[in-house]
Amino acid sequence: MPDSPERTALYRLYDADERLLYVGITSNPKARMAHHATSKPWWSTVITRETEWFDTREAATAAEVSAILAEKPVHNRTHNPVPSPLLALLPVVEHEPLRPRLQQVERDERSAAQRVAADLRALIMSGEIPLGSKLPTTAEFIEQYRISNVTVQRALVILKAEGLAIGKSGAGVFVTSPTPDNFNDPQHHVVTVVGAGDTTPPQQVAEVLGVASSDRVWREVQITSVDAWPIRMTTAYRCSNAAVVGVEGTDQLTVRVPTTAELITLNLPDEVPVMRTFRIVRGENGKPVEVQIVIEPGHLCQQRYGALDRGRL
Repeated sequence: MPDSPERTALYRLYDADERLLYVGITSNPKARMAHHATSKPWWSTVITRETEWFDTREAATAAEVSAILAEKPVHNRTHNPVPSPLLALLPVVEHEPLRPRLQQVERDERSAAQRVAADLRALIMSGEIPLGSKLPTTAEFIEQYRISNVTVQRALVILKAEGLAIGKSGAGVFVTSPTPDNFNDPQHHVVTVVGAGDTTPPQQVAEVLGVASSDRVWREVQITSVDAWPIRMTTAYRCSNAAVVGVEGTDQLTVRVPTTAELITLNLPDEVPVMRTFRIVRGENGKPVEVQIVIEPGHLCQQRYGALDRGRL
């Protein structure tokens, strides 16, 4: 999140094939994404977003121009003129799949406030700083990290936005938890179906269900809430809208930054990742009968597995 009106974010939007769709800058990513959702005809193809913060708008603008010129996003027109229609007549050249060029990380390029917040977040989520504990005073933070008062306040703003800290007037800042009180009680979980109908499946889902990506399957989207707070978004795919009976399942877990839809639906702070569970549900004959894609906030979800699960060792 921005630390001051001058800080500006450079964002990149990608589709399901990791193709760069658009590059832009903004001081308020949530508002800009909401605007794109209503004004850009290609918005429905956006799957992931990358965000990089700059201390000034001038620096972000320069980075935006360089990115557009070098990376050629599909839907940018400024600095990225539409190619000649004659190019469409040229033969397509097949290449090997592109691979990212990994760069060695030699230093933490995040702002000082983000680094301090990251240190505290790790200690809080591991339990080393227990719930209810009073965080150090501003003077103590300044002494420990050699930072300014403004940086301390920015770090605390990040933690407060994530629900990990709360200020008490005249008393200080204390550790709290964003987890709803009844998070672990299924009786308090409210499941709301927000969308259902026939659709074409994503490629990964189609391969599991044994259908073509152009075939129609049934999709149902559910939001699970606790104490009126969204904690989970589940998208289920099956070959028909008839109920299925699953006897076993396989989960594949990944962690990534949220898409714009996920960020808004789950009401996520800017720097919180999500855990994505790709769940294959199998029937009595061992064949897949349903695929579930479960998205959960990274600061709320927890998974526990047996120590002898050799697939995870």
